[in-house]
Amino acid sequence: MEAKGFVLTRSGVEIRGKVLYPPGGEGVPLVIFCHGIPSGDPAVPGDPGYEGLAERFLERGVAACIFNFRGTGDSGGDFSLPGWMEDLTIILEEAGSGRGAFEGCLPDRMALMGFSGGAAVSIVCAARRPGMRALVSVSSPADFAHLITREGIGGFIAHARRIGIIRDPAFPPSEDEYYEEMQACRPVREVHRISPTPLLIVHGDADETVPVREAHLLYEAAREPKEMIIVPGGGHKLRHHAEAMDRAVGWLLERL
Repeated sequence: MEAKGFVLTRSGVEIRGKVLYPPGGEGVPLVIFCHGIPSGDPAVPGDPGYEGLAERFLERGVAACIFNFRGTGDSGGDFSLPGWMEDLTIILEEAGSGRGAFEGCLPDRMALMGFSGGAAVSIVCAARRPGMRALVSVSSPADFAHLITREGIGGFIAHARRIGIIRDPAFPPSEDEYYEEMQACRPVREVHRISPTPLLIVHGDADETVPVREAHLLYEAAREPKEMIIVPGGGHKLRHHAEAMDRAVGWLLERL
């Protein structure tokens, strides 16, 4: 494979990632992976990460974009949902222009595959940007207000500092403002606008972080074409669930 790295800057924050190309990859479809909010849990031994998932697309002649949202990995900044929406927006703009690392990709054959918080951001951005080829949402919240209360936001911020996704001691300037900004990412209110882009919602019925009812709320609010896969016994981290990924990858490849 060929890897082309990129650094995109918006509002003074550097977002770093790479595009992986299949052999002879020119004029190829593109899938963009959107990772979830880090939990701070130890890494799974032997986990190849998103590159392992990307290989399945490369084998079928599809390029794959892997990047770090702000506050994570090699990217700068501090975690915030509005910031993550801005990050994905600039990546979609760059990919849609066919510039830089995305020069070999087909702008009209792009798809998103998001996980957890990254899936929520994917839904909102896809709703606001028509023309995507397909979207797979894995373990997404329907509304963060269901998961994080105003009373709990201080604990969330403290946890984010401990695991290193909020790095600036002065960020956020206000807990109230931070909580209100988090409400700007409400997938259930925007998912209907994804249509006519095909949408696949994947969720485990034993998800310990985002209850499976969130998937049903999203599905009910979405318009056709839409499909949903509920994984029996599936937890939150479905990227490690072989059958769930087989079905999600196969569905997405059919549409690319």
